[in-house]
Amino acid sequence: MLRTRLATAAVAIPLLWVVTQTLWPPLFALFILVVVALGAVEYAWMAFPDEPRVRAVTVVATLVVGLGMVGGGPWPGAAAAGVFLVMLLGPLSASSDLPAGLHRWALVWFGVVYVGFLTPHVVLLRHSSPEGWRWVLFTIFVAMGSDTGGYFGGRWLGRRKLFEAVSPSKTVEGALGSIAGAIVTALVCGAVFFERTTPATGIALAVVVSVLGQCGDLCESALKRAFGAKDSGWIVPGHGGILDRLDSLLLPVVFMYHWVAVTGG
Repeated sequence: MLRTRLATAAVAIPLLWVVTQTLWPPLFALFILVVVALGAVEYAWMAFPDEPRVRAVTVVATLVVGLGMVGGGPWPGAAAAGVFLVMLLGPLSASSDLPAGLHRWALVWFGVVYVGFLTPHVVLLRHSSPEGWRWVLFTIFVAMGSDTGGYFGGRWLGRRKLFEAVSPSKTVEGALGSIAGAIVTALVCGAVFFERTTPATGIALAVVVSVLGQCGDLCESALKRAFGAKDSGWIVPGHGGILDRLDSLLLPVVFMYHWVAVTGG
């Protein structure tokens, strides 16, 4: 499994770099929308394995919100989510079992926000400034460094469980290893991408990215446990599905977009 993960990373990292730095903005947005579509399909299959109509509604609603985000930003995206999902309240709850209908509606809501609203922040961050592509790569690489530090920290030193009810393999030592891995990666990326970024800023951002990434990872682990799924999918060799790769990126990317918007990077 480790060899497969390393082989996948060896292909994915250069490809991500090229795509993020050079791809024409509309094509980059389309690329992310494809990722949103794949993530929506994975989520819908986990949440509604026996309800094809609700799966279709979930995927369509997620793409509508993703388009709103890519086309106009957070406010149009949020408006699209609100209007579309309020319209779904009637059909999804119109059954003899009202609690079950509302439960389905809530699960659709969550999937749309989780995949359709959060993921397009990658596009918003990339197009936020001429340096946007650098911030996207910084966030991705620091999140990957956090995952790597957590993996080896937990494997070599892991003793105390972090959140056993959600993810039995996560340990306190692994969480600290994640932060250490993020800091090391952030210092390297800061030197490569940003001459003006101070080490203190890089370390602070690394800690935030690592903590948010771990929260996202635990969130997706809770989803999979609740839905009875081991992985969200199989599309990424050695890593599972799209959502298994996005889990530690979504919250950091949202944070980084707003941080760059406020501070100017």
